[in-house]
Amino acid sequence: MRSFMPDVRKLYLILLAFIFTVSSSADDTIKVASDSSNFVTASILIVSPTDAVYSVFGHSAIRMQCPSKGLDYCFTFEMDSRVYDFLKFFAGKAEAGFVAVPTSEFLKYYSDEGRGIEQYTLNLTPHEKQELWRALDNSMMDGAHRKFNLLQNNCTSMSIFMIESVLANEEINFGKMPTPMYYKNGIGVRFLSRKSPWAQFLFMTFMGTESDQDWDIENKLSPELMIPVLKQARIVNLVSRESRPVLTGDFVRLLPLVIQEKPCAASPTIVFALLLLCILVLTYGEWRWKWQHIAKYVDIALLAMQTLAGIILLYVTFVSGLFGLHWNWYLIPFNPLPAACWLIWKNKKNYYRLYGAYAVIGIAFMLIAPLLTSQVDLPHLLLVATLVVRCLSNYFIKNKQK
Repeated sequence: MRSFMPDVRKLYLILLAFIFTVSSSADDTIKVASDSSNFVTASILIVSPTDAVYSVFGHSAIRMQCPSKGLDYCFTFEMDSRVYDFLKFFAGKAEAGFVAVPTSEFLKYYSDEGRGIEQYTLNLTPHEKQELWRALDNSMMDGAHRKFNLLQNNCTSMSIFMIESVLANEEINFGKMPTPMYYKNGIGVRFLSRKSPWAQFLFMTFMGTESDQDWDIENKLSPELMIPVLKQARIVNLVSRESRPVLTGDFVRLLPLVIQEKPCAASPTIVFALLLLCILVLTYGEWRWKWQHIAKYVDIALLAMQTLAGIILLYVTFVSGLFGLHWNWYLIPFNPLPAACWLIWKNKKNYYRLYGAYAVIGIAFMLIAPLLTSQVDLPHLLLVATLVVRCLSNYFIKNKQK
């Protein structure tokens, strides 16, 4: 999502005046807040997803309104959209924060994209809504000060954490979760990104052992799951044990969903299955019709792509910490070591044995890794199978020549 950057100084003065008005004295606050519908309302906004990588999960924000003061803002958690900030994101250094956007501008942006928006009213007390606005305003004034993590510190989790922060002697009891909330992270990400296969492929490539972990409820929430969870959740008083629903009233559709879902004609599974088929045909031709010249250049291309993927995986896993520092199972078949061995020992007499060793490693990975981790999926296994076929072919050809 793009960065909403209104005139912060002007916004700050408006919000400061608002806070001064509601906080000038306890008696005045109680008097004004007695009719919360005419004072402050707080709502959760759910924005529909698209098939773009950056919005495949959708988006959520908090809307704060004070009709009597003419104030209406959406607080959205995001990072800036400058090129420099995207580079910082891939380096695992990106920071994000809440930005207050006039609701009219917020709606216009998503209307132009054809995305739908639904609004759900939060069942907070007048004082809690005042404190929520104050907390959001203070967080906004701190700027982008939280490390951005697409899977944890995101728009949904930060919105829930902000709401929980203003509950004095209370907590949210989420109750029984929808089935996807019980999934391991990897299976959950597959479910949430099911409409965008290429985004799913990228997420699963980089998640590593995070795919096998269980996060807290707040971190596992997504815009799609947020409302089913909050509809049954209750705010519980820790002393009296009295409770009330988190949401109240009926939802309001602020924007209709205009964009139509387009099925992906060339998913990673289809593309890599076709690649494997082409490699099988090439390998057959190499043995039957002596296509060694073509096979040589195909092998160079495959080695280059495998090496590039390995370098990126090493960087993301051990340097950037984009998804946290963790082991990535795909470093077994995709790493720069085969290229290094080829450069160092390609002219050695017994170099062909390395093809056999790598083929054994690839076959073992395909058989064992799916039993150990939810990260491994079919598209990646097809890629590994492609490398294994070429390694076996090179091994047996070189062995026959010897």
